[in-house]
Amino acid sequence: MMPNEERNEDGASSTELELEVSPSASDDSDSASANNISLGKAEDLGHATTTTNEPFDIRQAVGQATHRFSDLINENIIAARYATMATVLLLGTYGVSKTPFFFRYKSVSDIPAEYFTKRRALHGRIVHVLENNADSTAAASLAASKNTGIQNTSNVAEKPVICLVRHLSPVGRLLSKSAFDFSLSNSPSVRLGGRIEDSRDLLKIEIAGIKAPPFYRSAAGMEQPGEWLNRLAANRTPVACTLMARRVDNATSGVTNVATAKRGAKGDTFEIGESHVNERAICQVRYRPTMFSLFRQDLASTLVASGRASLLSGIHVDESSTSVIDGSTDLKNLQDDAKYLERLGTDEFEAVKQNRGMWNDPNVRNERPDLVEEAEFEQTASAGKKLWRWIRERIGL
Repeated sequence: MMPNEERNEDGASSTELELEVSPSASDDSDSASANNISLGKAEDLGHATTTTNEPFDIRQAVGQATHRFSDLINENIIAARYATMATVLLLGTYGVSKTPFFFRYKSVSDIPAEYFTKRRALHGRIVHVLENNADSTAAASLAASKNTGIQNTSNVAEKPVICLVRHLSPVGRLLSKSAFDFSLSNSPSVRLGGRIEDSRDLLKIEIAGIKAPPFYRSAAGMEQPGEWLNRLAANRTPVACTLMARRVDNATSGVTNVATAKRGAKGDTFEIGESHVNERAICQVRYRPTMFSLFRQDLASTLVASGRASLLSGIHVDESSTSVIDGSTDLKNLQDDAKYLERLGTDEFEAVKQNRGMWNDPNVRNERPDLVEEAEFEQTASAGKKLWRWIRERIGL
Protein backbone atom coordinates (compact mmCIF):
# COMPACT_ATOMS: atom_id res chain seq x y z
CA MET A 1 0.00 0.00 0.00
CA MET A 2 1.18 3.35 -0.92
CA PRO A 3 2.19 5.58 1.94
CA ASN A 4 0.09 8.53 0.68
CA GLU A 5 -3.13 6.62 0.48
CA GLU A 6 -5.50 7.34 3.25
CA ARG A 7 -8.30 5.16 4.32
CA ASN A 8 -11.53 6.28 5.81
CA GLU A 9 -13.51 4.69 8.45
CA ASP A 10 -14.95 2.06 6.13
CA GLY A 11 -11.55 1.18 4.97
CA ALA A 12 -11.90 2.60 1.48
CA SER A 13 -9.20 4.66 -0.04
CA SER A 14 -9.63 8.29 -1.23
CA THR A 15 -9.01 7.27 -4.84
CA GLU A 16 -11.90 4.92 -4.80
CA LEU A 17 -14.09 7.64 -3.33
CA GLU A 18 -13.17 10.05 -6.08
CA LEU A 19 -14.01 7.45 -8.69
CA GLU A 20 -17.34 6.93 -7.09
CA VAL A 21 -18.12 10.68 -6.91
CA SER A 22 -17.14 11.50 -10.55
CA PRO A 23 -20.25 10.04 -12.30
CA SER A 24 -22.58 12.12 -10.17
CA ALA A 25 -20.61 15.29 -10.95
CA SER A 26 -20.79 14.51 -14.66
CA ASP A 27 -24.52 14.09 -14.43
CA ASP A 28 -24.79 17.44 -12.69
CA SER A 29 -22.81 19.18 -15.43
CA ASP A 30 -24.89 17.57 -18.16
CA SER A 31 -28.09 18.69 -16.56
CA ALA A 32 -26.67 22.22 -16.21
CA SER A 33 -25.77 22.30 -19.89
CA ALA A 34 -29.23 21.11 -20.80
CA ASN A 35 -30.70 23.82 -18.65
CA ASN A 36 -28.52 26.39 -20.36
CA ILE A 37 -29.61 25.18 -23.83
CA SER A 38 -33.23 25.26 -22.78
CA LEU A 39 -32.74 28.75 -21.48
CA GLY A 40 -31.12 29.86 -24.74
CA LYS A 41 -33.97 28.44 -26.74
CA ALA A 42 -36.45 30.18 -24.51
CA GLU A 43 -34.57 33.46 -24.95
CA ASP A 44 -34.47 32.99 -28.72
CA LEU A 45 -38.16 32.18 -28.76
CA GLY A 46 -38.90 35.21 -26.66
CA HIS A 47 -36.78 37.36 -28.93
CA ALA A 48 -38.59 36.02 -31.99
CA THR A 49 -41.90 36.69 -30.35
CA THR A 50 -40.79 40.19 -29.53
CA THR A 51 -39.59 40.74 -33.14
CA THR A 52 -42.87 39.51 -34.54
CA ASN A 53 -44.77 41.92 -32.42
CA GLU A 54 -42.67 44.89 -33.59
CA PRO A 55 -44.33 47.20 -36.32
CA PHE A 56 -43.37 46.74 -40.04
CA ASP A 57 -40.50 49.03 -41.07
CA ILE A 58 -41.27 50.49 -44.56
CA ARG A 59 -37.91 52.15 -44.92
CA GLN A 60 -36.12 48.89 -44.25
CA ALA A 61 -38.31 47.03 -46.75
CA VAL A 62 -37.73 49.67 -49.43
CA GLY A 63 -34.03 49.60 -48.74
CA GLN A 64 -33.89 45.83 -49.08
CA ALA A 65 -35.90 45.96 -52.34
CA THR A 66 -33.62 48.67 -53.72
CA HIS A 67 -30.62 46.64 -52.72
CA ARG A 68 -31.94 43.57 -54.51
CA PHE A 69 -32.78 45.63 -57.61
CA SER A 70 -29.31 47.17 -57.71
CA ASP A 71 -27.80 43.72 -57.41
CA LEU A 72 -29.92 42.58 -60.34
CA ILE A 73 -28.77 45.57 -62.41
CA ASN A 74 -25.15 44.97 -61.52
CA GLU A 75 -25.42 41.35 -62.53
CA ASN A 76 -27.03 42.30 -65.88
CA ILE A 77 -25.42 45.67 -66.50
CA ILE A 78 -25.01 45.23 -70.29
CA ALA A 79 -28.62 44.22 -70.85
CA ALA A 80 -29.84 47.08 -68.66
CA ARG A 81 -27.69 49.57 -70.55
CA TYR A 82 -29.03 48.55 -73.97
CA ALA A 83 -32.62 48.42 -72.68
CA THR A 84 -32.30 51.98 -71.40
CA MET A 85 -30.82 53.19 -74.68
CA ALA A 86 -33.59 51.49 -76.69
CA THR A 87 -36.31 53.00 -74.48
CA VAL A 88 -34.88 56.50 -74.81
CA LEU A 89 -34.55 56.07 -78.58
CA LEU A 90 -38.13 54.83 -79.00
CA LEU A 91 -39.59 57.58 -76.85
CA GLY A 92 -37.54 60.19 -78.68
CA THR A 93 -38.62 58.85 -82.08
CA TYR A 94 -42.26 58.86 -81.06
CA GLY A 95 -42.00 62.42 -79.76
CA VAL A 96 -40.29 63.69 -82.91
CA SER A 97 -42.84 61.93 -85.16
CA LYS A 98 -45.60 64.02 -83.57
CA THR A 99 -43.94 67.31 -84.48
CA PRO A 100 -44.95 69.36 -87.58
CA PHE A 101 -41.86 68.09 -89.40
CA PHE A 102 -43.55 64.69 -89.82
CA PHE A 103 -47.19 65.77 -90.08
CA ARG A 104 -49.20 65.09 -93.24
CA TYR A 105 -52.87 65.14 -94.21
CA LYS A 106 -54.46 61.76 -94.80
CA SER A 107 -57.84 62.88 -96.16
CA VAL A 108 -59.32 65.97 -97.75
CA SER A 109 -61.70 66.40 -94.81
CA ASP A 110 -58.72 67.00 -92.49
CA ILE A 111 -57.60 70.07 -94.45
CA PRO A 112 -58.83 73.30 -92.83
CA ALA A 113 -61.23 75.45 -94.85
CA GLU A 114 -58.86 78.37 -94.41
CA TYR A 115 -56.30 76.60 -96.58
CA PHE A 116 -58.74 76.69 -99.52
CA THR A 117 -59.83 80.29 -99.15
CA LYS A 118 -56.24 81.45 -98.84
CA ARG A 119 -55.04 79.23 -101.72
CA ARG A 120 -52.42 77.40 -99.68
CA ALA A 121 -50.25 74.80 -101.44
CA LEU A 122 -49.68 71.20 -100.37
CA HIS A 123 -46.76 69.11 -101.61
CA GLY A 124 -47.06 65.45 -102.46
CA ARG A 125 -46.42 62.72 -104.99
CA ILE A 126 -48.85 61.35 -107.59
CA VAL A 127 -49.54 57.70 -106.77
CA HIS A 128 -52.42 56.78 -109.07
CA VAL A 129 -54.76 58.22 -111.70
CA LEU A 130 -58.43 57.34 -111.35
CA GLU A 131 -59.93 55.98 -114.54
CA ASN A 132 -62.59 58.36 -115.75
CA ASN A 133 -65.81 57.00 -117.20
CA ALA A 134 -66.03 59.43 -120.08
CA ASP A 135 -66.15 56.54 -122.55
CA SER A 136 -69.14 54.88 -120.91
CA THR A 137 -70.89 58.23 -120.55
CA ALA A 138 -70.31 58.97 -124.20
CA ALA A 139 -71.75 55.61 -125.16
CA ALA A 140 -74.82 56.22 -122.99
CA SER A 141 -75.26 59.70 -124.46
CA LEU A 142 -74.99 58.30 -127.98
CA ALA A 143 -77.62 55.65 -127.23
CA ALA A 144 -79.92 58.29 -125.76
CA SER A 145 -79.51 60.50 -128.81
CA LYS A 146 -80.54 57.63 -131.07
CA ASN A 147 -83.71 57.12 -129.05
CA THR A 148 -84.69 60.76 -128.66
CA GLY A 149 -83.19 62.22 -131.79
CA ILE A 150 -81.45 64.89 -129.69
CA GLN A 151 -77.71 64.72 -129.28
CA ASN A 152 -76.61 65.73 -125.79
CA THR A 153 -72.89 65.91 -125.12
CA SER A 154 -73.03 68.01 -121.97
CA ASN A 155 -72.58 65.01 -119.69
CA VAL A 156 -69.59 63.87 -121.71
CA ALA A 157 -67.97 67.27 -121.18
CA GLU A 158 -68.18 67.15 -117.40
CA LYS A 159 -65.78 64.42 -116.35
CA PRO A 160 -62.86 65.70 -114.25
CA VAL A 161 -59.31 64.40 -114.23
CA ILE A 162 -58.66 62.97 -110.75
CA CYS A 163 -55.32 61.91 -109.29
CA LEU A 164 -54.52 60.21 -106.01
CA VAL A 165 -51.77 62.14 -104.23
CA ARG A 166 -49.96 61.24 -101.04
CA HIS A 167 -49.33 64.37 -99.02
CA LEU A 168 -45.70 64.73 -97.91
CA SER A 169 -44.49 66.09 -94.60
CA PRO A 170 -41.48 68.45 -94.61
CA VAL A 171 -39.23 65.47 -93.89
CA GLY A 172 -41.07 63.30 -96.43
CA ARG A 173 -40.24 65.76 -99.18
CA LEU A 174 -36.57 64.89 -98.71
CA LEU A 175 -37.11 61.20 -99.45
CA SER A 176 -35.99 59.70 -102.73
CA LYS A 177 -38.36 57.75 -104.96
CA SER A 178 -37.08 54.40 -103.66
CA ALA A 179 -37.49 55.50 -100.04
CA PHE A 180 -40.97 56.83 -100.82
CA ASP A 181 -41.96 53.52 -102.46
CA PHE A 182 -40.67 51.65 -99.42
CA SER A 183 -42.79 53.74 -97.03
CA LEU A 184 -45.79 53.42 -99.34
CA SER A 185 -45.50 49.64 -99.59
CA ASN A 186 -45.32 49.38 -95.79
CA SER A 187 -48.59 51.24 -95.19
CA PRO A 188 -51.15 49.16 -93.23
CA SER A 189 -53.59 48.72 -96.12
CA VAL A 190 -50.88 47.48 -98.50
CA ARG A 191 -49.35 45.12 -95.94
CA LEU A 192 -52.78 43.56 -95.43
CA GLY A 193 -52.88 42.65 -99.09
CA GLY A 194 -54.66 45.71 -100.50
CA ARG A 195 -53.71 47.83 -103.46
CA ILE A 196 -51.87 51.11 -103.13
CA GLU A 197 -54.70 53.03 -104.79
CA ASP A 198 -57.15 51.63 -102.20
CA SER A 199 -55.23 53.18 -99.32
CA ARG A 200 -57.33 55.49 -97.17
CA ASP A 201 -54.55 58.02 -96.55
CA LEU A 202 -54.38 59.38 -100.12
CA LEU A 203 -55.84 62.73 -101.19
CA LYS A 204 -58.19 62.84 -104.16
CA ILE A 205 -57.06 65.78 -106.27
CA GLU A 206 -59.29 67.10 -109.05
CA ILE A 207 -57.27 69.12 -111.54
CA ALA A 208 -58.88 72.54 -112.00
CA GLY A 209 -59.83 73.99 -115.38
CA ILE A 210 -59.78 70.78 -117.44
CA LYS A 211 -61.91 67.73 -118.12
CA ALA A 212 -61.18 64.20 -119.21
CA PRO A 213 -60.87 63.86 -123.00
CA PRO A 214 -63.59 62.12 -124.99
CA PHE A 215 -62.94 58.73 -126.48
CA TYR A 216 -60.42 58.94 -129.32
CA ARG A 217 -58.27 56.52 -131.25
CA SER A 218 -54.50 56.72 -131.48
CA ALA A 219 -52.42 55.28 -134.27
CA ALA A 220 -50.40 52.15 -133.59
CA GLY A 221 -47.13 52.98 -131.91
CA MET A 222 -48.40 56.35 -130.76
CA GLU A 223 -49.18 57.38 -127.20
CA GLN A 224 -52.47 55.91 -126.00
CA PRO A 225 -55.11 57.86 -124.04
CA GLY A 226 -54.13 58.28 -120.40
CA GLU A 227 -50.69 56.77 -120.91
CA TRP A 228 -48.70 59.92 -120.16
CA LEU A 229 -50.54 60.74 -116.95
CA ASN A 230 -50.24 57.15 -115.75
CA ARG A 231 -46.52 57.36 -116.39
CA LEU A 232 -46.31 60.36 -114.07
CA ALA A 233 -48.01 58.29 -111.38
CA ALA A 234 -45.68 55.34 -111.96
CA ASN A 235 -42.70 57.65 -111.55
CA ARG A 236 -44.20 59.06 -108.31
CA THR A 237 -43.82 62.58 -109.69
CA PRO A 238 -43.64 65.27 -106.98
CA VAL A 239 -46.35 67.90 -107.32
CA ALA A 240 -47.45 71.12 -105.63
CA CYS A 241 -51.24 71.40 -105.32
CA THR A 242 -52.74 74.88 -104.84
CA LEU A 243 -56.03 74.38 -103.01
CA MET A 244 -58.96 76.18 -104.68
CA ALA A 245 -62.16 74.49 -103.46
CA ARG A 246 -63.49 71.32 -101.86
CA ARG A 247 -66.04 68.95 -103.44
CA VAL A 248 -68.32 67.02 -101.11
CA ASP A 249 -71.42 64.87 -101.42
CA ASN A 250 -74.68 66.76 -101.19
CA ALA A 251 -75.69 64.67 -98.19
CA THR A 252 -72.75 65.99 -96.14
CA SER A 253 -72.27 69.51 -97.46
CA GLY A 254 -74.20 71.18 -94.65
CA VAL A 255 -72.71 69.61 -91.54
CA THR A 256 -69.47 70.13 -89.73
CA ASN A 257 -66.44 67.96 -89.43
CA VAL A 258 -65.03 67.48 -85.94
CA ALA A 259 -61.47 66.96 -87.19
CA THR A 260 -61.40 70.31 -88.95
CA ALA A 261 -63.20 72.09 -86.14
CA LYS A 262 -60.47 70.99 -83.72
CA ARG A 263 -57.90 72.74 -85.89
CA GLY A 264 -59.76 76.01 -85.48
CA ALA A 265 -60.71 76.27 -89.14
CA LYS A 266 -63.48 78.51 -90.37
CA GLY A 267 -66.20 77.47 -92.76
CA ASP A 268 -68.11 74.31 -93.52
CA THR A 269 -66.74 70.92 -92.65
CA PHE A 270 -68.20 67.45 -92.51
CA GLU A 271 -69.67 64.84 -90.30
CA ILE A 272 -67.63 61.86 -89.19
CA GLY A 273 -68.43 58.79 -91.27
CA GLU A 274 -67.61 57.11 -94.57
CA SER A 275 -68.71 60.08 -96.70
CA HIS A 276 -65.35 61.84 -96.30
CA VAL A 277 -63.73 59.15 -98.46
CA ASN A 278 -65.33 60.64 -101.60
CA GLU A 279 -64.31 64.22 -100.88
CA ARG A 280 -62.02 65.82 -103.42
CA ALA A 281 -59.81 68.87 -103.45
CA ILE A 282 -59.99 71.02 -106.59
CA CYS A 283 -56.44 72.23 -107.21
CA GLN A 284 -54.06 73.80 -109.65
CA VAL A 285 -51.31 71.20 -109.93
CA ARG A 286 -47.71 72.05 -110.79
CA TYR A 287 -44.90 69.58 -111.46
CA ARG A 288 -41.29 69.44 -112.62
CA PRO A 289 -40.89 67.80 -116.05
CA THR A 290 -37.46 66.43 -115.11
CA MET A 291 -35.53 65.93 -111.92
CA PHE A 292 -33.20 68.83 -112.73
CA SER A 293 -35.91 71.34 -113.73
CA LEU A 294 -35.64 74.56 -111.76
CA PHE A 295 -39.21 75.71 -112.29
CA ARG A 296 -42.48 73.86 -112.07
CA GLN A 297 -44.94 73.69 -114.94
CA ASP A 298 -48.72 73.72 -114.75
CA LEU A 299 -50.05 70.20 -115.25
CA ALA A 300 -53.37 71.30 -116.73
CA SER A 301 -51.59 73.48 -119.32
CA THR A 302 -49.36 70.57 -120.32
CA LEU A 303 -52.32 68.21 -120.70
CA VAL A 304 -54.37 70.66 -122.76
CA ALA A 305 -51.46 71.80 -124.96
CA SER A 306 -50.62 68.18 -125.84
CA GLY A 307 -54.22 67.21 -126.59
CA ARG A 308 -54.49 64.93 -123.57
CA ALA A 309 -57.36 66.86 -121.95
CA SER A 310 -60.07 69.38 -122.84
CA LEU A 311 -60.78 72.85 -121.52
CA LEU A 312 -63.62 73.41 -119.08
CA SER A 313 -66.02 76.32 -119.22
CA GLY A 314 -65.19 77.04 -115.57
CA ILE A 315 -62.70 76.14 -112.88
CA HIS A 316 -64.50 72.91 -111.97
CA VAL A 317 -67.11 70.58 -113.42
CA ASP A 318 -70.76 70.70 -112.37
CA GLU A 319 -72.02 67.50 -110.79
CA SER A 320 -75.57 67.13 -109.57
CA SER A 321 -74.62 64.73 -106.77
CA THR A 322 -71.91 66.94 -105.26
CA SER A 323 -71.41 70.47 -104.03
CA VAL A 324 -68.34 72.70 -104.16
CA ILE A 325 -67.56 74.62 -100.97
CA ASP A 326 -64.72 76.57 -99.36
CA GLY A 327 -63.94 78.43 -102.58
CA SER A 328 -62.36 81.84 -102.40
CA THR A 329 -64.56 84.91 -102.85
CA ASP A 330 -61.65 87.33 -103.10
CA LEU A 331 -61.89 89.47 -106.24
CA LYS A 332 -58.21 89.13 -107.07
CA ASN A 333 -58.42 85.33 -106.91
CA LEU A 334 -61.44 85.33 -109.19
CA GLN A 335 -59.62 87.53 -111.70
CA ASP A 336 -56.62 85.21 -111.57
CA ASP A 337 -58.94 82.26 -112.26
CA ALA A 338 -60.33 84.00 -115.35
CA LYS A 339 -56.81 84.68 -116.67
CA TYR A 340 -55.87 81.07 -115.96
CA LEU A 341 -58.77 79.81 -118.09
CA GLU A 342 -57.73 82.18 -120.89
CA ARG A 343 -54.22 80.69 -120.90
CA LEU A 344 -55.68 77.21 -121.04
CA GLY A 345 -57.88 78.28 -123.97
CA THR A 346 -54.80 79.51 -125.85
CA ASP A 347 -53.05 76.20 -125.19
CA GLU A 348 -56.04 74.23 -126.48
CA PHE A 349 -56.26 76.35 -129.62
CA GLU A 350 -52.61 75.58 -130.40
CA ALA A 351 -53.26 71.87 -129.86
CA VAL A 352 -56.18 71.98 -132.32
CA LYS A 353 -54.04 73.75 -134.92
CA GLN A 354 -51.23 71.23 -134.56
CA ASN A 355 -53.54 68.17 -134.46
CA ARG A 356 -52.03 67.02 -131.19
CA GLY A 357 -53.34 64.11 -129.19
CA MET A 358 -57.12 63.72 -129.35
CA TRP A 359 -57.36 66.51 -131.95
CA ASN A 360 -55.83 64.16 -134.46
CA ASP A 361 -59.01 62.06 -134.38
CA PRO A 362 -61.62 63.26 -136.94
CA ASN A 363 -64.48 62.24 -134.63
CA VAL A 364 -63.19 64.52 -131.88
CA ARG A 365 -62.72 67.40 -134.31
CA ASN A 366 -66.30 66.98 -135.53
CA GLU A 367 -67.56 67.49 -131.98
CA ARG A 368 -66.03 71.00 -131.86
CA PRO A 369 -66.59 72.44 -135.34
CA ASP A 370 -66.36 76.06 -134.17
CA LEU A 371 -62.96 75.58 -132.61
CA VAL A 372 -61.66 73.51 -135.51
CA GLU A 373 -62.92 76.07 -138.03
CA GLU A 374 -61.15 78.86 -136.21
CA ALA A 375 -57.91 76.87 -136.04
CA GLU A 376 -58.03 76.01 -139.74
CA PHE A 377 -58.68 79.65 -140.62
CA GLU A 378 -55.59 80.68 -138.65
CA GLN A 379 -53.53 78.11 -140.55
CA THR A 380 -54.80 78.53 -144.10
CA ALA A 381 -56.15 82.08 -144.42
CA SER A 382 -54.06 84.73 -146.11
CA ALA A 383 -52.88 87.87 -144.38
CA GLY A 384 -55.51 89.94 -146.20
CA LYS A 385 -58.36 87.75 -144.97
CA LYS A 386 -57.05 87.89 -141.47
CA LEU A 387 -56.78 91.69 -141.64
CA TRP A 388 -60.28 92.08 -143.02
CA ARG A 389 -61.64 89.83 -140.31
CA TRP A 390 -59.85 91.88 -137.67
CA ILE A 391 -61.35 95.12 -139.03
CA ARG A 392 -64.85 93.65 -139.07
CA GLU A 393 -64.50 92.59 -135.47
CA ARG A 394 -63.39 96.06 -134.46
CA ILE A 395 -66.17 97.93 -136.19
CA GLY A 396 -68.79 95.36 -135.23
CA LEU A 397 -69.77 94.08 -138.69
